[in-house]
Amino acid sequence: MRQRTLSYQATLLCLVLADLLWVVVAYVAAFWLRMSFPLPLTTDLLPVSRFSEVTHPVFFLPLTQVGLLYFFGFYDLHAIQHQGRVVTRVITALGVQVLATTTWYFFRGDLFFPRSVLVLFWLLNTAGVAGMRLWIASRLGRVRPLAVLLVGTVEEVRTFLAGLPSLRPFPQLRIVGLVGVNGTGSGQEEMGIPWLGRAEDLHWIAREVQVKDIIVLSPTTWKDTFVDHLLRSCNGTDRPRVLVVPSVYDILVGRVAPLRLHDVPLVEVLKDPQEDMAFLIKGVLDRVIAGLLLVLATPLLCLAGLLIKCTSPGPMLYRQQRIGRGGKVFTLYKFRTMVDGAETHTGPVLASRKDERVTWVGRILRDSRIDELPQLFNVLNGTMSLVGPRPERPEFVQEFLRTIPGYAERLQVKPGLTGLAQVNGEYHTTPEYKLKYDLAYIYNYSLWLDVRILAETVKVMLMRRGV
Repeated sequence: MRQRTLSYQATLLCLVLADLLWVVVAYVAAFWLRMSFPLPLTTDLLPVSRFSEVTHPVFFLPLTQVGLLYFFGFYDLHAIQHQGRVVTRVITALGVQVLATTTWYFFRGDLFFPRSVLVLFWLLNTAGVAGMRLWIASRLGRVRPLAVLLVGTVEEVRTFLAGLPSLRPFPQLRIVGLVGVNGTGSGQEEMGIPWLGRAEDLHWIAREVQVKDIIVLSPTTWKDTFVDHLLRSCNGTDRPRVLVVPSVYDILVGRVAPLRLHDVPLVEVLKDPQEDMAFLIKGVLDRVIAGLLLVLATPLLCLAGLLIKCTSPGPMLYRQQRIGRGGKVFTLYKFRTMVDGAETHTGPVLASRKDERVTWVGRILRDSRIDELPQLFNVLNGTMSLVGPRPERPEFVQEFLRTIPGYAERLQVKPGLTGLAQVNGEYHTTPEYKLKYDLAYIYNYSLWLDVRILAETVKVMLMRRGV
């Protein structure tokens, strides 16, 4: 696994360097072609002196090259393996770069830059970037699939396998067998994957099937049950801090913030994340950034509201009760994307991917996440944050508190417009897996993590994927 990870990292580094080199080559080559060969829709060759007369975007082009390719998903090696839309997406991404470059020249006052050079640059840059991705995709397609063993109880294995279609795909991953921790033996199958034996024989099984990677599914222990009872009884407020003496496994999986009592190591399991200074800074930045975004998004908000009013009867905004920090109820604002009165006869129902209640304008707003923009007002009034666990409706929260251990812990922080689950999960990711992302965010919080999630959110919006 480590060798494979290093190989992917080396490929990514080489890809970034190649993009930076190619954008310069394409730019210079565009000038050379324009000065050396007659082209359609041009009258004369470009004078050689013109190259020294114009201002060259030395830093602007490399920055936009890497930035736009990142936001359009061209540094996600797993996504690159799907070759079907590579060329069209590269054309779009680098077309945005040409428009941005044109704007750059306009605001500099350099209106005499040869437009034919920009067109040539776009064509050459697109050909080079798309060619590199198609070549890498063909190389990755020949990589031997990663063989793994899946270890866990029958219930955990079934839950994991059932969730795979709704989670982000695992390209080049092949589960060769299952190993049980509850006495499950060989001779049985789950979704076509055989049970190879028990955990006690794991070492011999791994050698026999020649795998070097093992995925362990953690079953619920008495510690999970204890923490869940504590969270339920305190409802996320006024609960004591919990410290545990870690097992060797706990230490190996990398739990942070170790403490000690005399010579006994302790790990802080439950704490108040709001004690972190970063959360105080986060609250200030949320309001400042939300205010700026509202100003910038005003034309888009007006256009979206007008389309809703013109295409579907009913209010422009949709107000809904959601659960926020500490279990408090607040009013969330969204653009209405469904027909008016969609839940009159059904009551609260989770939306599905192809929900017939969604209008055609609403589907566009949902796919582009524009329907969430009115929640910037929630950020300004302090009920939400830019980044955090997504707020759920009271009816669903009550159900999840009853059925999902540890769900109350996500109520320790303000809900967000976007979150770790939204940029890593898919539309049908289960609430249990979303909770794992939410807790990973809460207990590993940093301002840099917020920046990364916001950047990934823009990427998700452009690629029209995610939760």
